[in-house]
Amino acid sequence: MLLFFAFQSCNKDENGEPSLPIAHDRGDIIKTTSQGTLSPDDIQQMLDATGTQLPFILNYSVEILSLNYYSIDGFGDQIIVSGAMFLPQGIDDLPMMSMQHGTETKRDLVASVFPGNSVERVIGLVTASMGYVTVVPDYPGFGVSNMMHPYLHEASLVPCVIDLMRACQSYSSKNQITLNGKLFLSGYSEGGYVTLLTQKVIEEKYFSEFNLTAVAPLAGPYDLKGMTDSIFKSGNYGTTAYIGYFLTAYDDLYGWNRLDDYFVAPYADKMPGLYDGSKTWGEIVNQLPASFSELMNPVYIADYLNGDEPDFTNAVQENTLLDWTPLTPIHFFHGDADDIVPYQNALTTIESFTARGADNIQLTTIPGGNHETSGPIAIVGAIQWFEGF
Repeated sequence: MLLFFAFQSCNKDENGEPSLPIAHDRGDIIKTTSQGTLSPDDIQQMLDATGTQLPFILNYSVEILSLNYYSIDGFGDQIIVSGAMFLPQGIDDLPMMSMQHGTETKRDLVASVFPGNSVERVIGLVTASMGYVTVVPDYPGFGVSNMMHPYLHEASLVPCVIDLMRACQSYSSKNQITLNGKLFLSGYSEGGYVTLLTQKVIEEKYFSEFNLTAVAPLAGPYDLKGMTDSIFKSGNYGTTAYIGYFLTAYDDLYGWNRLDDYFVAPYADKMPGLYDGSKTWGEIVNQLPASFSELMNPVYIADYLNGDEPDFTNAVQENTLLDWTPLTPIHFFHGDADDIVPYQNALTTIESFTARGADNIQLTTIPGGNHETSGPIAIVGAIQWFEGF
């Protein structure tokens, strides 16, 4: 084993510094655990128990698999992550769907762990029963991964999505499951952001490996820079836990060690413990102030708006998704009264893409929909749109 690692070539991260050697291919499966098979009646009973009514016909039983697999972090170092795969039974020639989950903070509230309140797990069951092989990546920081989740960070989030799709292809090939080559991407909130990110990276780097069919980003913060500027200028934001998550994650990723500069006491000292994977969203919200001004240091806000915080400014700009021209058909869904991710994100993104020559873009506006109420409508609309392909 020592000789094996000694002879591995050393990778370099984005700064040219040596990183840990990659001993396994990305997407290699470490462990596969079956969590059982549910019939269409079982799935319908789950929906009925929560009062969920969907305009879809459930045709197939679904086997649920939890996968541990190899991927890389934002610096190119190998990590182990997890995700869920939902396999239709008794049917072949299957399209693949990757569903990216929304903002989460507690490590085990993800699809691979079998929590009852994982929305994406329910979506996986429904879409698989409709005839899709559906995968749901946990992301770094969730499931088997115990790092701080790299919230809204492109280089850290896309690899686990790509590599779970690779793991799905590998598992399917070894188990005589025929995929038809069609690939659909969707996700809500942070999942919408990761969905559009993944499209961008596939079209730039992995177009020969994946045949993207259609992409439905749902209520994501694609214009991260514009959204940050707007919030900082207004000094007003409804749920401060999102701001805390964003700044704490970036501080950890970039090694700035400046939590005391962003947040006023006593909140700066609390942040690492709030976002370490041990707390639910509700627990975090209850420990943070309701208003933006009670959480944020006004000196830092002023410095940022004056252009005196170049590191943070550059990091936010690097993770903004406006400077490319998508090729695959896109259908955005967004509520025009979204109180968490402003509707302007969708408008600005579409305007930027159109100006760069993209011409296969749709937007469904959900009238009066806020971030919570728009979710089910957007997800149903995305799946209905996919069915047209």
